[in-house]
Amino acid sequence: MKVLAAVHERPEAGQVVERIDLDPPGRDEVLVRVAASGICRSDLSLIDGKWPVPTPIVLGHEGAGVIEAVGPGVPRERVGEHVVLTFAPACGRCAFCLRGRANLCTSAAHAYDTGTLLDGTTRLSRAGERVHHLAVVSSFAELAVVPATAAIAIDPRLDLGLACLLGCGITTGVCSVTTRANVRPGDAVAVFGCGGVGLAAVQGARLVSATPIVAVDPLADKRGLALRLGATHAVEPTEEGLAEIRRLTGGGVDVAFEALGSPAVAEQAFSVVRDGGTTVLIGQPAIGVRAGFPVYDVTQFEHTILGTNLGGAVPALDVPRLARLAVEGLLDLEALVTDRYPLAEINAAVERTRSGHAGRVVLEMS
Repeated sequence: MKVLAAVHERPEAGQVVERIDLDPPGRDEVLVRVAASGICRSDLSLIDGKWPVPTPIVLGHEGAGVIEAVGPGVPRERVGEHVVLTFAPACGRCAFCLRGRANLCTSAAHAYDTGTLLDGTTRLSRAGERVHHLAVVSSFAELAVVPATAAIAIDPRLDLGLACLLGCGITTGVCSVTTRANVRPGDAVAVFGCGGVGLAAVQGARLVSATPIVAVDPLADKRGLALRLGATHAVEPTEEGLAEIRRLTGGGVDVAFEALGSPAVAEQAFSVVRDGGTTVLIGQPAIGVRAGFPVYDVTQFEHTILGTNLGGAVPALDVPRLARLAVEGLLDLEALVTDRYPLAEINAAVERTRSGHAGRVVLEMS
């Protein structure tokens, strides 16, 4: 079948929206009509060549839609399900999955590296040439064939134009707080960077009754949105702002989150954490970028530095939970979406995301 998709040819080049070929789902796969896809800053890193991927490729890893068809081995009853697509479908066999760390699944990581589905092949092609999949999702398209385990059923009452954010950014932000850092009620938290992931972390901190919750961002409108979504205080990332965090918390927060992928900001986050506290690095810079931390302080004062991939979430469990919270009004997704674009305007949507002035930018496929 033919599908309208945005094809990425090479680093720093615009994506071309064109009709390419999509094979039907194979064994243990499903065909999903994509309703919407978020544009994540990770997509910018891929477009800019900061993270290598095989090309040509259809990008996009924050998708949501409806299952239209199933391949052999998948119950037909799944047709019609509203689903969020995940780039971390658990194989259930590797050491990471067996330890409950599906976000680090070896099979999914291999598929990412090769630009294929889990069986090592692709369903996308163009004039007989292989077109690669991004992280088994490739949601910058009207239709996607994905592993059945990568299509997670959610409450159909949730708008798919919001549900798509659960594929990465929202799950990453919330679960970085609740799962990876295990923030407890009454813990003091600071979130550096109030983009989509940082604002999700603010909401995660609110959900577990952390206090105070300090949002740190240079832009006044993002600080204001953080306050609307649960932050108790908001400061600029200046020496005065950092001093204010220490004053508010009597010396430092229990946990600081860096949600930009900036080494300088990671060092700022570390600087406002109390002795024995934790710095969580959510944002991902280019491969090879390093940050510096005072080793004496890390050892002498038992300071923990955590990396986090998808917040340590198990998508099959956590995505439906977050969807229920959104349906019940306990997790605000709508406030995060500032811009919506049709697929045909994907390059304008990418530049809007790159500007830093948008919240979450969502592509609508119809």
